[in-house]
Amino acid sequence: MGIFSGEKDYSTSLKELLEQLWEYQEAEASLMVDIATLQYENGDINDALGFLEKSVKIYHELGFAEDEAIILDLIGDVYIGTDDIPNALDYYNRSLKLCLSLNMPLKAEVTDKIKKYGEYLQINEDGVNKGKLGFDDESFLSPDVDVDYSIDYVNIGKKLDDIISLLDESAVYSTYQEFRNPMAQLEEAYEMAHSIGDENGEGAILLIMGDLSLKDEKTKKSLEFFKRSLNSYRKIGDMKGQAISKLMIGTALFLLGETEEGSDYLRKSMDIIKDLEDVNIEKAALALLKSIYGD
Repeated sequence: MGIFSGEKDYSTSLKELLEQLWEYQEAEASLMVDIATLQYENGDINDALGFLEKSVKIYHELGFAEDEAIILDLIGDVYIGTDDIPNALDYYNRSLKLCLSLNMPLKAEVTDKIKKYGEYLQINEDGVNKGKLGFDDESFLSPDVDVDYSIDYVNIGKKLDDIISLLDESAVYSTYQEFRNPMAQLEEAYEMAHSIGDENGEGAILLIMGDLSLKDEKTKKSLEFFKRSLNSYRKIGDMKGQAISKLMIGTALFLLGETEEGSDYLRKSMDIIKDLEDVNIEKAALALLKSIYGD
């Protein structure tokens, strides 16, 4: 059978591909919310809002109105936390519009917030009746937000360096990058670490080799090194090493256009990082994710 074997086969294949695309985009939006939560907990409010806006855009494009309404309400809550009531009311109104159209239970809670903070503004703003931001406000009719998904390889490379430097073993092997032929030196170092059963050393060296490959835009080669590094850390149960390896794998896959699988690795990495409760690695990981998804 040829590629144009029949209209039915084509329709079935197209449907399956679209379903896979929707599943990836939904997972990506969920990851954005997870990242925003970590950013918010670290006090990085602007970054948190940026990732929440991106998730809103994805849910809007997918037609997932309920999820869009929930995140719009969440953005309103974030603005309330910064005492920016006008912006909060804007997002609450956008959320309420969707809640009403879908008859979501959330509508009662959002309505109460609009009344509460609208009245507060009427009382506290001199001569400015911003408490009437509501159904006649045009701003919530256009929820689309322009998002720049361009990739900055140089910036990502720097972020990878910062993360690898958090491994204890990296201090010894990172100096090899200064040699004229660093890969040859690192290969020798790897063989030595392997011969004495130093799994931690192997993992760190492989990460550095992957990092160098990525900087040379040899992304597929870097992915191989990162996956080998993950295997080394798995053997000894080193969760910090596994988290960093998965973060690197996710980054490489993302750059290769394998965004669904890449997002899955990034999510798994962030789950481990949360459990580690290591502030330094968490901040470095968030900086990397920010460089991947754009400022």
